Formats: sequence, structure tokens, C-alpha cells
Amino acid sequence: MESGRESEETRLVARFRAGDMQAMETLFWRYADAVLAYAVRLLGNRTDAEEVLSEVFLRAFEGCMGYRAEGTFKAWLFSIARNCCVDRLRQPRLLRVEDISEQPHPDETAETDLRLAVQRALQRLPEEYRTVLLLCDVEEFTAKEVAQMLGRTVPSVKGMLYRARAELRDALSEEWGDEA
Repeated sequence: MESGRESEETRLVARFRAGDMQAMETLFWRYADAVLAYAVRLLGNRTDAEEVLSEVFLRAFEGCMGYRAEGTFKAWLFSIARNCCVDRLRQPRLLRVEDISEQPHPDETAETDLRLAVQRALQRLPEEYRTVLLLCDVEEFTAKEVAQMLGRTVPSVKGMLYRARAELRDALSEEWGDEA
């Protein structure tokens, strides 16, 4: 059975297909922050993530006519975001300029240190593990939804998630040294 949010998404997509640009704008504002946050975590910097955000919605606008509604619109959008992030990660980089706002302020607390340690540990994971962790544990997609996004089986996603969590735990232990 379709939830209220899913049926509203279906109506918005139908309205966009009929030429109502306000419908796609509504979908954009509903998901832009979540897609941007996901891209920042996957790519490691806000500048690239903002460029990816633009690409994601451009592809969504162009591909909306072909959207088959086999899963939720949000899951479809995040699969586009994942593909855009993978494309961005594969591009050769001469210099990666980090956003100044992402640099820690000297007065920030232990919570910030923890967040930075987790970010560094995540960046050390293979891309597919980082993707599964972010989609399941941060974005809270179900294993079934992630399996659809990645073109894998549910048991495969669950296995990857188990291994990703183990590797993250190991990477965090290395980050913290003997403190863990």
C-alpha cells in the first residue's frame, strides 16, 4: 500500500509530466537539503556536492518522463545522486579546495572531533561500503530500497552493510588509536 508521502510524490511527478513546473520545484525543495548532505558525506566537500546537486536535479528533470515509479521518488533521486557522486569521484582532480566553512573552529567541542573522525574514517572506506552505510544508516533507506538503487539483491546489501560497519569500526579504532 502506498503511503501518503509516496502518493503525493506520484501526484507531483504526474503534474510535472503534464507541464507543471511548480510540481518539480516542490520536489526539489523537499529533497535538495537531503541530497546535498548525502553528497557532502560521500564526496567529502561541499563545493563538489553543490555541483552534484545541480546535476542530480538536472538529470531528474530530464529523466522524469522515463521514471517508472517502481520505488519511491526519493529512492530514485538518491540513486541518481549516487551515480553523480561516483562520476565526480572518478574525475581527475588537480587540486581539491575544501570549503572554509568545513574547517573546525578552535573552540568547537568533542562532538566536532568525533564528527571529523567519523568523516575521515568514512573516506577511508571503499566507495560501495561508504554508499551503503550512508544510504542505510544515515538516510535511513531500507535494505530493499538500497538494493533497488544499487541493482543488487537484499541479502547482498545486508552483507555489504555488515562488512561496511565492521570496516568503519576498524577505521575508527585506527583514528582513535588506543582510546577505542
